[in-house]
Parts: sequence; C-alpha cells; structure tokens
Amino acid sequence: MRVTREVVVTAAPTALWALLWDVPRMVACVPGCTEAREVEAQRRYAARMRQKVGPIALSVPLEVDILEAEPPRRIALRARGRDPVIGAEISMRVTLVCEPRDGGTALSIDADGQVLGKLGGLGHGVIQRKAEEAVDEFAARIASAASG
Repeated sequence: MRVTREVVVTAAPTALWALLWDVPRMVACVPGCTEAREVEAQRRYAARMRQKVGPIALSVPLEVDILEAEPPRRIALRARGRDPVIGAEISMRVTLVCEPRDGGTALSIDADGQVLGKLGGLGHGVIQRKAEEAVDEFAARIASAASG
C-alpha cells in the first residue's frame, strides 16, 4: 500500500518541525496510536497501535527508527511490529517533508507499507482504504495541532 498526501498548516516550518518531535502531541495526531515513548532521542521510539480493519482488531507494538532527519525540512522513519495474537506483521516507511508556503508550511506525507499474515489476507483494497483514511486523519489532526 502507498499513500501520499499534502496538507498546508498555518505554522512556520520550524514550529511544525518542533511539533513532529513532540512525542505526546504526536500520539494525539496518529490515528490508533495509544502510546509512544522515546528510546533514544530523535533516533528510536517504541509505540503501540490499535486498529480495526474489517472484522479484525489488532494491537501492534511498533519499533520506530528515524532513518533520516534534515531539520527543519525532512524526516524519514521506518516502523515495524507484529501483533502477537493474530500474527499480523506491519512494516512501513513514512517520509514527512516540510516546505514554506504562503506564511505557513506545506507538509508532504508519503507512507509506504506492507501488511502480512491474517490481516494481509483481507485484500489490498481493504488495507489501502484503511491506510488512506489513517493518513487523511493524521493530516487533519496535525493541521489542527499546528494551528492551535
């Protein structure tokens, strides 16, 4: 699955950049994220995602690694995890790019991921729709958090 979106926020790039590194505020912005903690400052994080996809509910502990960070412009991360109950494996790479735009910032979101196991058997269309909904909700929440 792959989802790309762009959202324009009223915050300056440096303010948006600070928000992207604020773990408690990001937990509130990421749909299904119930907890997150910093393992190694701006390099490694642990998180938990809870989602329902079709008839399947999952709770996935994630390891999140920052692959690249170019302040205040670009972050690339990889998140991986496995739901121990249903055996679903999730792997995703997300790139966020901040560009100044008309007194605010355009945030480009590029998410590319794989879902394996029982959940992956639901079919690409169901998983793609759920991924698009999650990225759209993230974009709306980040815009709200950045402006408030």
